[in-house]
Amino acid sequence: MSGYIEFKEIVDTMEAQNYDWRKEIRDIERVQEKRKNKVDFSLTEHVKAMVYSMLSNNRPWDGIAKNSEKIDAIFQNFNIDYLLTASPEELEQKLKEIKCGNRQIKNQMLNLSGNIKILQRIAYDFGTIDNYYNSTATDTLIKSLSVSGQKYKLKYMGTPLVCEYLKGVGLDIIKPDVHVCRIVGRLGYSKHNPATIQEALDVCKAIADEYNLPQVAVDTVFWQYCAKDKFEICSDVPKCNHCGVQNCPNKIL
Repeated sequence: MSGYIEFKEIVDTMEAQNYDWRKEIRDIERVQEKRKNKVDFSLTEHVKAMVYSMLSNNRPWDGIAKNSEKIDAIFQNFNIDYLLTASPEELEQKLKEIKCGNRQIKNQMLNLSGNIKILQRIAYDFGTIDNYYNSTATDTLIKSLSVSGQKYKLKYMGTPLVCEYLKGVGLDIIKPDVHVCRIVGRLGYSKHNPATIQEALDVCKAIADEYNLPQVAVDTVFWQYCAKDKFEICSDVPKCNHCGVQNCPNKIL
């Protein structure tokens, strides 16, 4: 018997309403295929994934996705020489003009060049960035990039943003953001409600193993089920009357 039957009920709920939950996963899977084929990602590709992760901080993703061409232009297609000397204030202002800022955008742009230099240091120490990422256990890698005091700590990037960045360069990992932690807690899959970041990481890996799915697929299902402008059922104010999960311990009748 499935230990995570509610996950299947979530998928069934979306499919019953002809919602294509797989669409969001296809681009991620293409990136994962590149890593599986042992193709290194360029520094430009790493910086782009890092920047888009930063921009996702505590805000809906839809506005970022719709403005991706403008964002690419603002960062000059992530030209490294340009970004190492670019004005943080100018980058911040241009992002705000297209409504792609967030509460940490000032600090993120102030520390962008420093974070690029950290990635360059990893490449220098290991030959390529991916040599380090491919040879390091995932939990150790996350901590090395997200925990204060670590040699390769990326500024203004905690565990959720680091995970989002690593997803962007093909690692099979979830982003334990507010949506995922909340739904994992509401479903009773964790000791805490909302779940802790570590609980969300552990639970989503267990679900992926049970259903023989990539972890990014589990992450994307949960995210779409919660996020504004997506399927948006288990949001901050849940629409329990539209949810097909039969035995949710936190269902509001």
